[in-house]
Amino acid sequence: MIRKLLSMCALLLLALGVNAAPIKDKHVTAELMAEVSAIAPGQPFWVALKLIHEEHWHTYWINDGDSGLPTKIRWTLPEGFSAGPIVWPTPQRLPMPPLMSYGYEGIAWLLVEITPPAELASPTVDLAANVSWLMCKEICLPGRAAFTITLPVNETPVINPGRADDFRAARGNLPATETDWTFAAHATDSTVELTATPPAGAQALSSLYVFSREKGIVASAAEQTLVRDGANIRISLKREVSEDPLPDTFTAVLVGEPTLARDASRTGLDIAVPFSTPATGTATPAAASTTATTSVPRSLGFIIVSAFLGGMILNLMPCVFPVISLKILGFVNQAGENPRTVWHHGLVFAAGVLVSFWILAGLLIALRATGAGIGWGFQLQSPAALITLSLVFFVLALNLFGIFEFGLSLTSAGGSVTQKQGWSGSFFSGFLATVIATPCTAPFMGVALGYALTQPPVVAFTVFTALALGMAFPYLLLSRYPALLKKLPRPGAWMETMKQVMGFFLLATVVWLFWVLSALVHSITLTAVLAAFLFAGIGAWVLGKWDVLARPSHQRWIGRSVGLLFIALGAATALGNVHRAANEPETGGEWEAFSPERLAALRAEGRPVFIDFTAKWCLTCQVNKLTVLRTEEMMQAFRDRGVALLYADWTDENEVIAAELARHGRQSVPLYVLYDGTAAEPIILPELLTRKIVTDALNSLN
Repeated sequence: MIRKLLSMCALLLLALGVNAAPIKDKHVTAELMAEVSAIAPGQPFWVALKLIHEEHWHTYWINDGDSGLPTKIRWTLPEGFSAGPIVWPTPQRLPMPPLMSYGYEGIAWLLVEITPPAELASPTVDLAANVSWLMCKEICLPGRAAFTITLPVNETPVINPGRADDFRAARGNLPATETDWTFAAHATDSTVELTATPPAGAQALSSLYVFSREKGIVASAAEQTLVRDGANIRISLKREVSEDPLPDTFTAVLVGEPTLARDASRTGLDIAVPFSTPATGTATPAAASTTATTSVPRSLGFIIVSAFLGGMILNLMPCVFPVISLKILGFVNQAGENPRTVWHHGLVFAAGVLVSFWILAGLLIALRATGAGIGWGFQLQSPAALITLSLVFFVLALNLFGIFEFGLSLTSAGGSVTQKQGWSGSFFSGFLATVIATPCTAPFMGVALGYALTQPPVVAFTVFTALALGMAFPYLLLSRYPALLKKLPRPGAWMETMKQVMGFFLLATVVWLFWVLSALVHSITLTAVLAAFLFAGIGAWVLGKWDVLARPSHQRWIGRSVGLLFIALGAATALGNVHRAANEPETGGEWEAFSPERLAALRAEGRPVFIDFTAKWCLTCQVNKLTVLRTEEMMQAFRDRGVALLYADWTDENEVIAAELARHGRQSVPLYVLYDGTAAEPIILPELLTRKIVTDALNSLN
């Protein structure tokens, strides 16, 4: 008896950890809780994510409708555990005319079933979850929370009595799966026709609405037409254009007044009904969307040529100059060499560009396949990538200043190196040029990238290969015809000065990367990065002092080890102290933060709207902003024509902006979109702006 009592007391104490403390991020409070206070091997149990929204704020259903993103839960579970999908409660309509979204206001309960393995050796288990959501009112903001629940292991599951009412209420918000209704579905080129037959004696309905579970099947904002045919109710739903052919089964939630389910507490019915005939025809366009999409050319030849030209022009973008300057040094150094050697250097540089493009393309395609809202330049949305690049460029700058010399030259400039080492430097220069070039999008690139990332991997890699070859082409041309290099001065003492000047360009790049990083992380991370620069500087000084030919080999070995240790310590200090901060859009004055709802409201008023899709890591964006968009002359032109200005900041990972870019067939910034105040498709401006380009576009407004 005493043993049982002690066991029960232990379970009660452990049960204190089964609910993670609530976390509030801006306008939504999230809490993760378990229905049980103890689990048993092989016995599934339920957990719930509770979202409490501030008044007038909402999050989204699995199908967000015309705009939004569903809440996501990314689990980290012990070995052998598995988590089922979110079981979504019946959604609400969230109208923002002429848009219609689906989601939740007030309190929403999202249920997930967890299944443990058949055997559990540990007395307790930890369930960790990273939750992300999009919260919207007039504007939309991303929200995040991380939870850990500790659950004891018992021979049989123990229900937590303190949570019984909560989970009962949560299940009451789920659509019913058992019903006396019968359904049939049929699709035409323009509609989905759902026939619903209520049970005999059912009450007369005052309303009926269909929420399609799958996005892209039904036009969310279109009117749903109901026609009564004896005992049947035919509901006509306008088809969306993005899903063709349709799936075999139409899945939806049907809601109505009064309640449709046997259980009066249930607010809807789950529908999963096969289409009576295959819907393989081409869907006709739905009613004009509030966000017109730009048609994307489907000729692969046109796309490849665009990618090649875009790659060539990418060399003129401000992002690329710091690394290209290194290659210029290499050409100067090679001006007097054997033509065949120069050609080989050009080929190796091109190989570095090509390999890095393939790696970036593979990562981008793989991550987008998982549903991540990322695009071109995605690595600069990562604080770890920004820190790594900052340290690389800082160390490169110290090398160019002569603080130390690399054992393997990165630039083939200044100093005598072997042919193998020079080739390594050419390959690395090509690789690094691509990595740092991705914040920029050159003319012709936007359409090519948008097309590539919607195609099968083989086509996508073909387009990225054309882009890489375009970027490498000028260097291949120069290295193939060395006569073009004869006008360059011969290597000499002046190169040391030029090399040091180029080091200042690299330091300018470090400043830019640090500025981008400051928009993503807390100040403690920035302090850690500055400490990393200090450690890297000490390491470079040690290398320059002791890893030199004048020292005995054992001293060189010690110096090299200590120097690299300091550099590694600096990298570990910075990368080990990454703390993200909420990214606030850089708005102010007449510029407002972009959201689909705000765009819809402005267009409903008939106002022209200009949207600046930008990011702090996009140097082309910053140049356009300083020289064109934010000048007083251009701001006055916007005012004179009554243009509303929206600022879509993609510095941090933002799936709403990624989705909006995709609507226009793009996966990169900058993108400049001008709506004329009517339902017409928007004007897409070039990536490189001049005041004349923007003024001409404004003059074309109706």
